[in-house]
Amino acid sequence: MNQLFLKKGKLFVDNVPVPTTDENSVLVKVAYSFISSGTELATINQSEKSILEKFTQNSSQNINKIFGAVKTDGLIGTWSLVKNRLNNISALGYSCSGRVIAVGKNVDKFKIGDYVACAGANVANHAEYVSVPVNLTTKVYDNKNLKVASLTTIGAIAMQGFRRANLNLGEKVVVLGLGLIGQITAQLCKLSGCQVFGIDIDSDRLDIAKKMGIDFVLDAKNNLLDQINFLTNHKGVDATIITASSQDGSIINNAMNYTRRKGRVVLVGDVNLNFSREPFYSKEIDFLISCSYGPGRHDPNYENKGFDYPYSHVRWTENRNMELFVDLVEKKKIKLDFLVNNEFGIHESESAYSYLKKKKGLGALFAFDQNLSTNILDEITQEIDASSYVDFDSGKCSVSDVMRGLKYKAPVGHLQVGFVGIGGFAKIKLLPIVSKNKFVKMHTFVDKDTANLLTTSRIYNVKRITNSSTKVLSDDDLNMVIIATPHKYHFAQSLEALKNGKAVFVEKPAVVNFEQLDLLEKFFKLNENAFYSVDFNRSFAPFNQIIKSALDDRKNPVIINYRMNAGYISKDHWINEKENGGRIIGEACHIFDLFCYLTNSKPKSVVVLPINNSSLDVLNTENFIATVQMSDGSCCSLTYSSMGNMQVDKEYMEILFDGKTILMQDYKTLKGFGLPISFSRSSRYSDKGHEELFNEFVRLAKIEGSKPPISIERILYSTRLTLIVDKLVRNNGGIEYFED
Repeated sequence: MNQLFLKKGKLFVDNVPVPTTDENSVLVKVAYSFISSGTELATINQSEKSILEKFTQNSSQNINKIFGAVKTDGLIGTWSLVKNRLNNISALGYSCSGRVIAVGKNVDKFKIGDYVACAGANVANHAEYVSVPVNLTTKVYDNKNLKVASLTTIGAIAMQGFRRANLNLGEKVVVLGLGLIGQITAQLCKLSGCQVFGIDIDSDRLDIAKKMGIDFVLDAKNNLLDQINFLTNHKGVDATIITASSQDGSIINNAMNYTRRKGRVVLVGDVNLNFSREPFYSKEIDFLISCSYGPGRHDPNYENKGFDYPYSHVRWTENRNMELFVDLVEKKKIKLDFLVNNEFGIHESESAYSYLKKKKGLGALFAFDQNLSTNILDEITQEIDASSYVDFDSGKCSVSDVMRGLKYKAPVGHLQVGFVGIGGFAKIKLLPIVSKNKFVKMHTFVDKDTANLLTTSRIYNVKRITNSSTKVLSDDDLNMVIIATPHKYHFAQSLEALKNGKAVFVEKPAVVNFEQLDLLEKFFKLNENAFYSVDFNRSFAPFNQIIKSALDDRKNPVIINYRMNAGYISKDHWINEKENGGRIIGEACHIFDLFCYLTNSKPKSVVVLPINNSSLDVLNTENFIATVQMSDGSCCSLTYSSMGNMQVDKEYMEILFDGKTILMQDYKTLKGFGLPISFSRSSRYSDKGHEELFNEFVRLAKIEGSKPPISIERILYSTRLTLIVDKLVRNNGGIEYFED
C-alpha cells in the first residue's frame, strides 16, 4: 500500500505492507485523510532543522542525555541511537475516515463494511489502509459524510477544550486563534448558548468566523482589551480558550486580561508558558490545560487494550467525544464543508503542504481510491487465518501446538535471519552486534511500527520489511529468527519458529508463566535437536568467564551475593503488565541463570523475602532478597531493588570461597583477593556478554549437529527458578524446594 512519510524535512510516498490488525483493532480502507495546517506543518518545519540546530535548542539537556547513554549503553549503543535519530523517518497524519475491512477478535462494536472515523498519531496515518484501536474509532452512519468525518480528531480536540472551560448557557467566551480547531471550538460554544468572541490576526480566518455566525469577530492587530471591556460591561469574559499556536507568552497574558475575576483560561494550542503571575494572582483565574481528544488519551489500557471508562464516572471519554462530534456533523449542527474543501492525491503531497504553507486554507484532504484490489483482500484473509493457529497477542499456546517440529539444518552459506521486534533494545544492543557478524545476513525485519521499520531497514540495508511475524516464522528462506518483541510474545513466537526448523535466538525471558514453561519443556523432549537460546548474556560477559575459571578449581561450595540496583520505573510501564510478567521474570532472570552457570549446578531450594510495603508506587515485586541453595551446596543471594540511587553502580557481585574473595562492580571493575595479581582488571565500559553470546550462537549454528551455547536444561531450570521467585514474592515470601 502507499503511505506518506517524512525524513529530514522531505516528504515521500513509499509502498509498504498493509498493517496487521490485533485483537482490539479494526483495519480500515481509508477514504479521506485530513491534513493539518498546524501540527503537521510544525512537524515538517522541525524535521527540516539540521541536527546541530536541534541539538542547540536544548544543548545542556542533550549533552547530559549523550553522557548518560554512553554510560549505560557504551559508545556503540549510543552511536546506534544517534544513527537512528539522524535517519529517522516519521509517519504523518492522525485523522481519517473510511470503511472497515477486517476486525479483531475482541471487537464487537464494528463489523466489516461499516464506515468509520479514526484518530491517533502513528495509527490514523496518511495511508491507503490503517489499523486503529477500537477506542480511537467511531461509526459514521452515512458514507456521504466521510469527507467531513475525516476531521473527527480535530473536532474531538476542540470538544475537549470546550469541556475543560466548563461553560454554561449564556456565558461569554473568547476563542483566541481561529484556525480549524478555533473555528470548531467557536461553533461548539455558539451551539451551547454562549456569546462568542473570536480573535485572530489573519483576515481570511476572521471572514470565515463571520460566515459561521460568531457573535464578535475581532482583529488581534487592534487594541482588543478596550473593545472586550466595552462589550462585557467592563467585567471581562467568563472564559478564554486559547487555540492559537505561538512561542509568544504574551498570548496567555492577553487571555488573562480578557477574562473576568475568578474566570477560566484553557490552553489547547501550543503556546509558550512564559507569562506573568500577577493577573492570575489578583484575579484568581483558573488556568487549565486541555489534553488532546479527552480522557483516555495516552492511556495504553484504554487506547490499546480497548478498556473503557465507566460511563457514570467519565461521561466524556475521547471516544465519546468523537462519537458526539460525528453525530453533530451528520445532523448538520456544525458547518465544516467550506472549512476544508481542497482534495489531493497522496502522490500530490508536496502540492498539498505547499498549499497550506501559503495559508490558502485551514486544512486539506488526501482522497484515496475506494476500490479493494484482489491481492490485498487475499493477503488480509491469509493473515487473519494464519494468525489464528497460535495466539501471538496473549502469548498462549495449547498442548496440541506442542508437536514434533522440523529438524534444524545448519546452512552452508550465511545464516539468513528474520529479526522480529525492532524496539529500543534491539536498536541499541542487538542490531549493532548482528550487523557485524560476517556469517549472518539480515533478510527480513518485522515490527508493527512501519516508520520505524523503514528507518531501521535503511540503516542496515535490509530489503524486506513486514508488520506480521506470522509468515516470517515459517519462511523457508530463513534459517534463523531473532525475537526481541515484548515479553508476552516470546514463547509463542519462539515455538512456532522452532516447529518450522529455525534456529531461535530470543531476548529474555523464554516464558512468562508456568504453563508456557511446561509446554516448552515438552517440546524440547520431543525435539532434542532444536537449536534455541535465550539471551542470558551475563554468563558470557568477559569478567564472568574469568570468574568461572577461578571457581572451577575450588574445593568447597561458594557464597555469591549479587546486588541489582534496578532503578525506578512506573508501575504503568509495559514490563509491569500482567501478560509481560514483570521485572523478576524480565530482568532478575539474568542473575538466576548466572548463579547456575557460576556454580555449575541446579537450584535445590529458594527462600524469598520481599519488602512489606503498602505503597502502590514502590512495588514489592521490585524489592526483594532471594537466597538460593544450589545442589552443590553453594548459597547464592540476589538483592533486587528499585529504591536505590542511580548514581550507584547498577550491578555488584561479591564471591567468597576457599580463602578467596572476588568483587565485581558493574562489569567495569574486577578485583580478586587471594588470587593472582593478573586476575584483577578494569574496563571503561560495561561488557555484559551480549556480543560474545550471539557470536558463539552463530558459530555453533553453522555446525551441523552442534548444541546451542547455553544448554536447554539450564535454560529450563533457571527459568523455573525465576518463576518460583516471582510467585513467592507475589505471595509475600516463603520457601520452595525443587524436585531432584
